[in-house]
Amino acid sequence: MTDRILRKTWTIAALLLIAIGGLTACNLFGKQAPAPTQPPPPTETPLPALPTLTPTPTTVVLPTPTPTKVVEATAANPTLTPTTQAPAKAVESAADAPDGGAPQAASYTVQTPPAMGDAIVNGSFEEGFQENGVGLGWTAFDNDGVGLRTYMEELQPSHVSHDDRAQLMQLTGVGNVDRYIGIYQTVDVMAGETYTLSMHGIIRTSDADDDNVHYGHRLQWAVDYEGKGNWREIKEWFDTGWNDISLDQEGPIMNAISLPIEAESDHLTLFIRGWTKWPTQPIAKFYVDGVSLEGQVPGQETVVQVPLAKEGSAEGMPTTGSAGAWLPIAGVLFVVGFALWEIRKVRKPAA
Repeated sequence: MTDRILRKTWTIAALLLIAIGGLTACNLFGKQAPAPTQPPPPTETPLPALPTLTPTPTTVVLPTPTPTKVVEATAANPTLTPTTQAPAKAVESAADAPDGGAPQAASYTVQTPPAMGDAIVNGSFEEGFQENGVGLGWTAFDNDGVGLRTYMEELQPSHVSHDDRAQLMQLTGVGNVDRYIGIYQTVDVMAGETYTLSMHGIIRTSDADDDNVHYGHRLQWAVDYEGKGNWREIKEWFDTGWNDISLDQEGPIMNAISLPIEAESDHLTLFIRGWTKWPTQPIAKFYVDGVSLEGQVPGQETVVQVPLAKEGSAEGMPTTGSAGAWLPIAGVLFVVGFALWEIRKVRKPAA
């Protein structure tokens, strides 16, 4: 009986030692063992005093700073810069915000780099027309006087150079000299860059065969290099060189021009107009299609909103620990509980 008690006592003692060792190894309370005391460094022998030298004044010439090369963003990696405006709210109203209107999203501006392309919008007139018959992206202009001015969508293949549609501008019953009908568009460009202006068209009139009205109908173009939209301020108009043909002529051939122009500012306005010179009350139809301005198109800015993590949400909560850290502690508690159970059995008197 005594041997049995001794064996159980030794077993309990061993288990208690294991538990104490486990608690020490786990560093339950997060305390670090003090670092061993390092012996003090040996005292160095002081160096002999050096003679005092009087420095000679010299002129220091600073190098000329080298300009930093700015690396332009690419289409695959656009430049991301924060905006100076207040962050946009992700809630519908300030009352819905948790802090009485605190911002729920940060706004950033994505700037795409310039790229080769067409600065003209809807130059082939395939994107549709407005209610007044003018192509989307274009604005109409004309001058007063006797006659009817009409803008409309043209679908006849013989009058279309690109795809299925073209712009028709028509003057009917002109009773005054120098009547005009036209369209214009202001576009974004890059100052100093050269662009290729291309345009297709045809002129058909009711008096094309009248020898008395030679060159009576012309199609012209002009550019305002400051991006203004007043056609009356243009001092220089350029003739396309296209002569008019009869309304009933079959199989007409579309004319075309292509020439370079250089941008002088960040905007320019392209004007296209039909011109009837004489008050002969004819029908004059000016067809325009395939208008383009190829060159460096400026990059576009797009505002991107990034939602902010809400206070108290799972995204904003820091990680304070994991379930795995409690496994050694649970093991130690199990060992201590088992030891107490054995002690209770040893102390229990035999029946």
